[in-house]
Amino acid sequence: MRWPRRPPTSLAGVGQAADPIPNSIAVSGSGAVSYIPNEALIRVSAVTQNKSAVDATSSNAAVTSKVIKALNGAGVSNSSIETQGYSLNVDYSNCNYPNCVPQILGYTVYNNLLVNLTSASPSQLGSQVGKVIDAAVGAGANQINLSFSETSSALATLTNGALQHALASASSKAKVIASSLGVSITGVISATDNSNSAPQYYYGNLSAGAAVSAPSISTPIIPGSQSFTVNVQVVYSIT
Repeated sequence: MRWPRRPPTSLAGVGQAADPIPNSIAVSGSGAVSYIPNEALIRVSAVTQNKSAVDATSSNAAVTSKVIKALNGAGVSNSSIETQGYSLNVDYSNCNYPNCVPQILGYTVYNNLLVNLTSASPSQLGSQVGKVIDAAVGAGANQINLSFSETSSALATLTNGALQHALASASSKAKVIASSLGVSITGVISATDNSNSAPQYYYGNLSAGAAVSAPSISTPIIPGSQSFTVNVQVVYSIT
């Protein structure tokens, strides 16, 4: 994954009058880290349709209850399951001519659950995710969305490491520039983290039109290596 390029290194007080900070060198630095995700977020949805709102909600409640029970049977505790969203929508007929009055065709209910799984072992995490997907679909879930990420503590450690690499890169650039110009670096005026986006992760989507029996072979899921880059801007004072 790559972020947009940062502005090129600029010099101030040493030939560039446009820079507002005299006697300084401004440089950018970047640091990248690679890792294998230790967290999986599985969005499991039950979508049901019926002629009446009551029937649509009751049928959805029945399916969602079965899905939660199946998730528990797959080893997922209720503490790792939460309702992420619920909606009841009216389905209208299409109107493609003047003065058409839409007719109510029925109702659609969406019940979205979020399942959170963590494991330090990539193979174990992938196996757990596959079992959850199979159990949910087998119980009646008909929309699945999967994303991999890092737990907050692990992400903080990765980000700190990337920042250290970025600052070391900026320092190295500044030293080369200062040496070439015959000046000395006396300190840091400012340092800014220019990374304005979070790491991006792999995600996939699976939809099924109706409930199906759980497959005899578990869905294979393999968490892959991920990476992200942070960028810094550092201004050094010189003499």
